[in-house]
Amino acid sequence: MFAQSCKPIAVVLFPILLLVFFCLTTPLVGQDAEKSEELPAVKEKPKKESPKKGQTQELEGDHFLTQDLVRLSATYYYGNADKETTPVLLLHGDKGTRKDFNPLIDLLVNNGYAVLTADLRGHGKSIKRTEIIPPQFETQVVTKQQNSGGGGRGQKPKLVPIQVMKAPASKKEVEYLADEFQPDDYAKMAKFDLLLLRGVLERVHAEGMVNLNRLVVVGVGRGAALAAYWAVQDWKDRDSARFAKTLVMIAPTELDSRFDMSKAFSTNKLMRTHLAALFAVPNNDTLGQGIAEKIRNALLEKNEDEKLEANFEIVNYPTTKTVKTDKNESKVEMTITELFTSNEAKLGTTVFNFIDQRNKAFTEKEARWSRLK
Repeated sequence: MFAQSCKPIAVVLFPILLLVFFCLTTPLVGQDAEKSEELPAVKEKPKKESPKKGQTQELEGDHFLTQDLVRLSATYYYGNADKETTPVLLLHGDKGTRKDFNPLIDLLVNNGYAVLTADLRGHGKSIKRTEIIPPQFETQVVTKQQNSGGGGRGQKPKLVPIQVMKAPASKKEVEYLADEFQPDDYAKMAKFDLLLLRGVLERVHAEGMVNLNRLVVVGVGRGAALAAYWAVQDWKDRDSARFAKTLVMIAPTELDSRFDMSKAFSTNKLMRTHLAALFAVPNNDTLGQGIAEKIRNALLEKNEDEKLEANFEIVNYPTTKTVKTDKNESKVEMTITELFTSNEAKLGTTVFNFIDQRNKAFTEKEARWSRLK
């Protein structure tokens, strides 16, 4: 009987309870609007890695010629292969090759840097030059019959010399060795070899695989002078893009007595305030030390900002290693490759740390990727 009496109550209460439950579980209009403003952020798609990341490209053969027809051989290492990638140009010294840099290349590429290194003319595999042989002519005498001036007799035949081609123009390939270089050969190296290498860097920049506004140029010996020449040329034209931001000169020597490096570095104020340079000089190398100090002083000339002094660093390193035998021990000169891996010289880590710290200190403005002018 009690159950029967409860049925009408249940019938009345059930819709009320359902309404209360709906109100409690449904957010108010204001609350709904609030939540709509707090939508979860859209996750960015993971950045696709370039298919060329970590790959290498050999540059050689008939298609890799300087303007004066020297066949160069170079290797390009792609690094991260995106617009944030910092390119490093490596220039070896006299009697050196691109293989000298192998330990440093490994360190750079493993940390995402792109690297371009070449055998400069007369070195390594770059020892062939095409010579253009002009056409050869010889003089031959022919008889030329002269016409009569009127109705009378004709004049006597006249002997006339003419030039006849004996052999057409041709090409031949000759050996081009650094041992036979004259000062003009180094001038051509600076003009034509660097121009060809610049073309490679500009191409990969245009493809969005490096950022030339972060360019690092490293040279050893005569290659250090070439690196300095490159930096000066980059900053010479005020209307051009500024590329070389970091310069590393190892065991610096002179490129050519006609190229006054200290004067070249002191005449451009922008270069003095936007370029960083590391000078790594062998112990007891008075010539290299003098060159490094002259360039550093030129870069700091009339510079009132003391903080910029840290941009121009000179370090010294030993060039010999101790070799022990059963009978004695002696000092032996290290190759440039050994210097990069030596725990005594620490040249590889010194150069890499300078490049890496400099690269990470760039402001967004000075290191922004932009199209070439």
